[in-house]
Amino acid sequence: NYKKLDRKFALENAAYFDVIHKVSNKISMRYGLRFNQFLRFKQSGLNRYLDNNPVVFDSNLGIYKAAEILGEYQNSSNSRIIKSFFNFEPRLNISYNFNNKSIKASYNRLNQYIHLISNTNAPAPLDVWAPSGPYLKPQKLDQFALGYHSLLKNDNKIETEIFYKKIKNRLDYIDGADLVANEAIERILLNGQARAYGIEFLYKKNKGRHNFWIAYTLSQSQQKTIGRNSAESGINKGKWYSTSYDKTHDLSFVSNFKLNKKLTFNTNFIFQTGQPTTYPIGQYKYMDLVVPNYGSRNSNRLPNYHRLDLSLTLNPKKNIERNFKSEWVFGIYNIYNRDNANSITFKQNEKTLENEAVQLSIFGIVPSVTYNFKF
Repeated sequence: NYKKLDRKFALENAAYFDVIHKVSNKISMRYGLRFNQFLRFKQSGLNRYLDNNPVVFDSNLGIYKAAEILGEYQNSSNSRIIKSFFNFEPRLNISYNFNNKSIKASYNRLNQYIHLISNTNAPAPLDVWAPSGPYLKPQKLDQFALGYHSLLKNDNKIETEIFYKKIKNRLDYIDGADLVANEAIERILLNGQARAYGIEFLYKKNKGRHNFWIAYTLSQSQQKTIGRNSAESGINKGKWYSTSYDKTHDLSFVSNFKLNKKLTFNTNFIFQTGQPTTYPIGQYKYMDLVVPNYGSRNSNRLPNYHRLDLSLTLNPKKNIERNFKSEWVFGIYNIYNRDNANSITFKQNEKTLENEAVQLSIFGIVPSVTYNFKF
């Protein structure tokens, strides 16, 4: 590789205790506390900015842009540590059990020091990881959940749960952010907030020749980044918008049907609401240059995602009598060859010179043969 990004160093420590407390025959509790520490160390290539602000706002153009680099960051002390973080993470789970049923309530706090920064608009998956430090703050999560579980006849189960989570210091990108091989990733990121809430259902059939489970989630995931002062507009005008992980509907069905002692027929079906994205809503011309004009961030969606996978598992009879066991799996991924959109880009057709939307799909129908063994 002709270029290598600067290496970054940090140390993470944690100490915790966890208590399982049976209050009575019906009530049980699990609670604990975790203390964690994140130490960011010196490195070459850590930039210095005016007022320690790597992102500035251009009030004339109404946009955020990367700040001017003044030089490399210099630690005034002799310490190897340039930034440290200390946080407590309490957690509590309460369960009330009665007549093969249970009601559960929980609360968790988590801190994330290593940030996953994904360029979701890239044709191929590209993930960038960045540690917390002088410019990137840890993300803080508070999550609440309330659930109901019921054990039915023949060990069948029904589970449902509602949840709500809120996040501080959620990383957001300025418009036009470029993540590819970016040495100064802090120059394109702002701190915002996020929230997610929804309800989940799960039904499991565990006994008999036909075992299956059905899961459905109805949820919403949003984020917003307001201006750091009254002069700044924030991202998306400081309004809530869908995150790239938002899926309004998420349905999955998994089935295993035992045809006989040797053969098992497996089915897997998935349906998900299309991933949020941003489409151009118009264009304007400047001299001979055509410039697209985009709408609100993540206000559009890719087409819904769905596929059906089928497979047949052959388990030889000789497996019963020996320690070495093996099986063959003959499968077909996406059996009806659904062209699920990985991305949609907009460009000018070379022949007609008209604008067009081009969908990129990675996997269609894929047959497979798998041999598994254990000993």
